[in-house]
Amino acid sequence: MMMKKIPLIPKWTVARRIVQFSIIALFLSPLVFATVEGDHFFFGSLASSSFVGIIFSDPFGALQVMMASKKMNIAYMSGALIIFVFYLVIKGRVFCSWVCPLNTVLEFTEKLRKYIKLPERSYNRHLKKYFALLILVLSFLIGVPVFELFSPIAFTMRNALFTFGIGLWIIFAIVLFELLVSKRGWCRYFCPLGGFYQSIGKAGVFKVQFDHDACVGCDKCRSVCFADPGILEPGIFRESKYVIAGDCSLCGACVDHCPFDALKITGQLPSIPIKEKIQSEHKNLSKKTMAN
Repeated sequence: MMMKKIPLIPKWTVARRIVQFSIIALFLSPLVFATVEGDHFFFGSLASSSFVGIIFSDPFGALQVMMASKKMNIAYMSGALIIFVFYLVIKGRVFCSWVCPLNTVLEFTEKLRKYIKLPERSYNRHLKKYFALLILVLSFLIGVPVFELFSPIAFTMRNALFTFGIGLWIIFAIVLFELLVSKRGWCRYFCPLGGFYQSIGKAGVFKVQFDHDACVGCDKCRSVCFADPGILEPGIFRESKYVIAGDCSLCGACVDHCPFDALKITGQLPSIPIKEKIQSEHKNLSKKTMAN
């Protein structure tokens, strides 16, 4: 079998770059298009923003505020619900690879690994979900939205918008950790916001689909996976037709780098993989019956 050439233009990576830098430009736009009177069409941060008069809030941040204050602000939570439903329908961790400004920074620092051999220590990828839960519990106990105090995601935008301070050192520490200890360690294992979105990731409509007839198990997709290479194994080993793990961020790297064009991102209802499993079990049962 001849290997197909990897496309010269990785369409999903290009699309992601456009979205990433468009979002950064959107948050920086008030500095460029400042208005003397009235409100700018957009203003705010990833924690809370106003877009053409509509208030949007970070769902995880809103939960922290609600837990800390022990009361619900309907207006604030409504804005958070809009964002929550969006990521619930699309795919939870799509925020991480397409929106998060810290991930954008770390993607470029990770390129150093192509030139220098660096450690790649692994941890349990579900740790970040437990950290997300811990953050909510601590916010309730001490009355402060804990993650917002040190969130490197928030600091990335604040440093770009205003000034450099302690947030720069937190970001620098994460960069060093990812380079010297664990490849994509913060995003894969420890980020509470990533853990929050991982917890709703299985519900997303869009998934990476395997063409098992084309896949030869070359492992190229695992080598470029942003989230965790392990989430691709059920597809590689033909146990599932889709990457159904909540950790998948739909970055598209596996699709762009597959030399056999065996992967694609497609819309898929959550119930269908379950149907496939039932159909597969039925076929196996039929084979056993015929063999007996």
